[in-house]
Amino acid sequence: MHYLRKLLVFIVGLFVLAGAVNAFIDPYGFYWSPTIEGFNARKTQADERVREVTPFRALDLQPDTLLIGSSRVQLGFAAESEVFGERKVFNLALPGSGLTENLKYALWHIRQNPNVRTLIIGVDYRYFLNNYGNDPGPWTAQELMDKYNKAPETALEKVQRIYPALFSLDTLQDSLSTVLQQGGLYNHITPLGSNTGDYYLATIKAEGKQRFFKHQQSGVQQRFEREQYSYSGEHGLFGIGMYKTFIDELVTRHPQITLYTFINPYHQSYWQVIEQTGHWPDYLQWKRDLASLADSYPQFPFYDFSLPSPETLEDPDYVQNHKPMKWFWEPAHYRPAMGDRIIEAMFASEQENADWPIRLTSQTVDRAIALSEAGLSAKPTGLD
Repeated sequence: MHYLRKLLVFIVGLFVLAGAVNAFIDPYGFYWSPTIEGFNARKTQADERVREVTPFRALDLQPDTLLIGSSRVQLGFAAESEVFGERKVFNLALPGSGLTENLKYALWHIRQNPNVRTLIIGVDYRYFLNNYGNDPGPWTAQELMDKYNKAPETALEKVQRIYPALFSLDTLQDSLSTVLQQGGLYNHITPLGSNTGDYYLATIKAEGKQRFFKHQQSGVQQRFEREQYSYSGEHGLFGIGMYKTFIDELVTRHPQITLYTFINPYHQSYWQVIEQTGHWPDYLQWKRDLASLADSYPQFPFYDFSLPSPETLEDPDYVQNHKPMKWFWEPAHYRPAMGDRIIEAMFASEQENADWPIRLTSQTVDRAIALSEAGLSAKPTGLD
């Protein structure tokens, strides 16, 4: 019994020690315990736990501006950027998310955070394809509200979410990895939810930009070649109708909020994949459908950044093979420099008559279509 007691004390002590270390290092950014630069400031292990952490972190901070979208937005915007001015911004984008999940978290947050005044939502054509998400739709406004009207997290629920990880030996391993990886090129999540993309820098440095770029482009092509992906417009299960339901919810229940919707910028090589996989006609129709939706809500601007510009036609410059591009990580993901340009453009009134971006309406969509067609053949030099 004496030895068993000692063993029990040892085991309990081990878990208490693990919990203390994990609480101090906080590898996933659960509560951003005091951070020490070079020790635990970079949350290199948080990338795999964003759904357990990021939405709750946003609620804790109560920002007035939310960035919503997939990994494009998470990697493409630095919520800490000076372009936001005095706004209190949080990057709520989640990697691998679709429209359904994005709207879920947007609604959940605006119902619990009275400070929210601005939503900035980056959308993709793939969001609106049948079978892209897991939930059917569109719903009526009441169905959407019931589905996503999640109650605020209770203290008990917070304990149940955080403390199993706190006393985990796996978390202890991640805590040690966090300390050891502080000086390297590893993705980490900032206190405001953005992803630094250091993994991309490391990959380009190790493998070269040409190999990485083509590998990512091949992955995009495989996704677009999936037979179950099809676009059916406003009446599709994951179509324009669901987004309209969401906007109606904003108008009727949250009139204090301004919504900015933008089509994510893609590198021109991404448009080539859309065309090569047979999606180009539907992709253009999707833009027309978004323009029609924008006509119904003139107070909420819709912008198309998926158009030819010096940024989207950027030469990958394979001669400097280990130097990252200025605007893009690879065909599908842009860098924070591009995110800054997006914010500056959307907030500038003179963009009404610009060619990049175009504010989508029924009067401007033909111009957006014409530019899209022209951009498809304007292949950047040095891409092969």
